[in-house]
Amino acid sequence: MLSFLKRKPPECWIIKQIDTGLLHLCGRGQATGKGRAKALLEQLRQGSYAGPVSFDTSGLVLNSRLFAALVPLEALSIDDEERAHWQGRVWQVSWVPQRCWAFEGPLTTQLTSMGGRSGLISVEDVTTIRDKASPQAGPSRNTQRYGLEALEGITTERGAQQGEAGNRWSGPAAVGGRERRDRHDR
Repeated sequence: MLSFLKRKPPECWIIKQIDTGLLHLCGRGQATGKGRAKALLEQLRQGSYAGPVSFDTSGLVLNSRLFAALVPLEALSIDDEERAHWQGRVWQVSWVPQRCWAFEGPLTTQLTSMGGRSGLISVEDVTTIRDKASPQAGPSRNTQRYGLEALEGITTERGAQQGEAGNRWSGPAAVGGRERRDRHDR
């Protein structure tokens, strides 16, 4: 009854990242923003849609700002060889797993084989993090290094009052790696 009043959100392809000749493709979804379906579809065609995107496979809803492009379903097609046809070009496709949909850094690809077919999947690009953490990487220019010097000749307040040299961190006052305290310490 009154099915013409129910609005069905426009379907779209969700592209996470666009590289030279390569699309990192999340899959299909729907632009579920407020407004008429016709207006939302026009926004998708113009590349100006901003709002929630619902994924067909999981029902997960994410913000459109996380993606490089949302393309109306009829504007992009995928052939049997996992190539995308979009904007008059042929693109190689790398499928983005769900764990990367909300990732806000760059993606890279890995070759994978499933069911006798090989293809590309997208993974988080962590090379900059790895380079920073590697032992071969030298200190950054902003890193300051301070040498540790022996604390010789430092006296405590009590030691100075009694004319004793030394500190409570070494010698007989520090037994077994513990600080020795008495009633005069605060």
